[in-house]
Amino acid sequence: MAIDSKAVVYASQTTEITVKQVISALTMLIDEDCTIPFITRYRKEMTGGLDEVQIRDIQIAYEEFLEREKRREFILETIKKQEQMTPELEKKILAADTVNQLEDIYAPFKIKKKTKGMIATEAGLAPFAELILSTKGSMAELATVAVKFLNPEKKVKTFEEAVKGACDIIIEKFAHDTEIKEQLRNDYWKEAILKSSKRDKAETVKDFEKYKDYFEFEQKISTLKDAKASHRFLAMRRGMTQKVLKVEVSFPEEYATSLIKSKYYDDEALTLVSVLADCSKKAFNNYIHGSLDLEMKGDLKKLSDESAIDVFGINLKNLLLQPYLGSKAVLGMDPGVRTGVKLAVIDKTGKFLVDTVVYPHPPKNHVVESCKIVEAIIDQFDIEYIAIGNGTYGRETLDIIEKYVPQVKDGKVKATMISEAGASIYSASEIARKEFPDKDPTVRGAISIARRFQDPLAELVKIDPKSIGVGQYQHDVNQTRLKKSLDGVVESCVNFVGVDINTASAPLLSFISGIGPSVAKNVVKYREDHSGFKNREQLLKVSRFSQKVYEQAAGFLRVYGGENALDGTFIHPERYDAITKWCNGEGISVQDLLENKDHVLKMERDTSFEDAVGDFTLKDIVKSLRAPSQDPRTEFKTTEFRKDISKIGHLKVDEWYPGIVTNITQFGAFVDIGIKENGLLHVSQIADKFVDNPLEELKVGQELKVRVKDVDLERGRISLSCKSDDGKAEFKSNYDSGPRKSAAKMPQKQAAPLKNNAFASLKGFKVK
Repeated sequence: MAIDSKAVVYASQTTEITVKQVISALTMLIDEDCTIPFITRYRKEMTGGLDEVQIRDIQIAYEEFLEREKRREFILETIKKQEQMTPELEKKILAADTVNQLEDIYAPFKIKKKTKGMIATEAGLAPFAELILSTKGSMAELATVAVKFLNPEKKVKTFEEAVKGACDIIIEKFAHDTEIKEQLRNDYWKEAILKSSKRDKAETVKDFEKYKDYFEFEQKISTLKDAKASHRFLAMRRGMTQKVLKVEVSFPEEYATSLIKSKYYDDEALTLVSVLADCSKKAFNNYIHGSLDLEMKGDLKKLSDESAIDVFGINLKNLLLQPYLGSKAVLGMDPGVRTGVKLAVIDKTGKFLVDTVVYPHPPKNHVVESCKIVEAIIDQFDIEYIAIGNGTYGRETLDIIEKYVPQVKDGKVKATMISEAGASIYSASEIARKEFPDKDPTVRGAISIARRFQDPLAELVKIDPKSIGVGQYQHDVNQTRLKKSLDGVVESCVNFVGVDINTASAPLLSFISGIGPSVAKNVVKYREDHSGFKNREQLLKVSRFSQKVYEQAAGFLRVYGGENALDGTFIHPERYDAITKWCNGEGISVQDLLENKDHVLKMERDTSFEDAVGDFTLKDIVKSLRAPSQDPRTEFKTTEFRKDISKIGHLKVDEWYPGIVTNITQFGAFVDIGIKENGLLHVSQIADKFVDNPLEELKVGQELKVRVKDVDLERGRISLSCKSDDGKAEFKSNYDSGPRKSAAKMPQKQAAPLKNNAFASLKGFKVK
């Protein structure tokens, strides 16, 4: 597929990246079918070191240009088929810079049924309409001239009917004037106001009051374009969709009609100037304003979607790349009340070992028995960490474990709460059913909690990103664009970290550059049939793992302790020969190179080796050789929540609490302080200094100390602050979308009776 040269120029101008770099990136993306992670990491010499964001921006701009040109070609072809194309019209279509401009031109030609203006034109009134726009004589003189335009057969029998028909033509002429429409479009973006109000029957809608902030609301569209305010439009739009709110664009009629007047009839001596003024109003109110109202809302939706999707992507990336526990045995707990607390054990590699259920909470209150079972599990499976889901009764479960389990009390085993958002989604998914076909969904949820604590990235890739609990309005934005964006984030994160080919699950492998779900399954099957991979080259023996797939994927797949030490690094196999040749020249082995920093330093300073592989590639090779751990993520450390709180009623205003950021929006962040409800840290309360964008100050998973400013027990809302002294700052809670769904609050799972309970008896505390 040939690369469009005009699209290249457009992409270069849009992204402010050189044409040479754009061509290089697009050539690999389109002609060579390379993935963005592969290009970013292993083709830096060709792109000049472009990062993933830049390459994605190039791709988006290129596709945007092609879509616009596709629409232009359709419009040209359609109008030509209608035999209405003129040289002037074609020139106008070819000169249009935006899709909106193209649609303005095309508007009169896509009308399927005859309009009043068309009917009047067919009746021969077009010349009379032009005459009205220029005549300065008396009404009697105009009436005399109008006689020749009367046409009884076309229902134009009187002077008044002739004027009415001519006005229909004039109204549509005004309405379809592309210059006026473009001018008004620009003016709308600068001066128009978006207003929302409560609909007459809003009270009949459940939870209509959560939109009360928008029952009498207005804001300039120009400010709603800003990313920080875009969430307000999404809130209004949701209220409009649920038939609670009426949302309208407001713009001065007088200004719009004066614009039409200045172009067409700016002469008070015209015979029918008052009639023309009425035509201007009808053109604006019946055509132009309605069109621009929809267009403004549509464009605001796109801008708001982009902003929400961008924020979602940043939050998701930080969540996926948060510190990981690593190779340690974990006991996962999914708290419940009536159904009990589900327990699941995973070993150091993430392999599920055993499950059970305990009942430490009402109505059974088997605290002692439950803790003895936990104690036995810890001893038998060398448990180092206990991960407890932070949903209903999560804090209560943690309190019991910390008080009554000896290994936790003396600090030998760490117990902590983690977000269980999405665990219930995973437990009912096809992936979970295939992994654990004989297990109850609640057990799968406990397994997921344990695994995501051990390695968040490896487990969270199995869950639809929309269900993970970060982001806002994920069900309101464009779903296709959201999925594409979030899939790109997951792909980026997985390839940034890389995977151990001998332990990675099929869902995790499927995100590796070039692989996909079906090939991932083949990799796992080959691994099981051949007792694992001993080197990267074995991948070529996997079904459908072609040379092209190998090129794209090999560098991101690691074989630890294999036959080639370089297989455990990010260094691509295509560079092995150059590295081996250099080592041979130095009289050392590749293993020596990996173990001796002096050898690596010598390689780094070797200009001939740099010439052979390239500057960017040399830096990456040296970085990989020096890395003490190939995983770029930091190691996990526990967060100690305050012990004196377990529910919202325990909080005290003006006291400080340790917390973890669970979600970030344009207006602030939500913080977990160790209870069921997350608190809102408004953007105005993040720091003593002015904060424009919360994402520049905070990230999901970040630890911080917050002070409680206000507690709304009735609505379960907590207002937080990080300000050292905010006596002068008045906090305004900004829940524009109504009651939020806390990342910690998930639907309570209904457990079926667990069969073959390994710990049904306390005798011996051994699993057989």
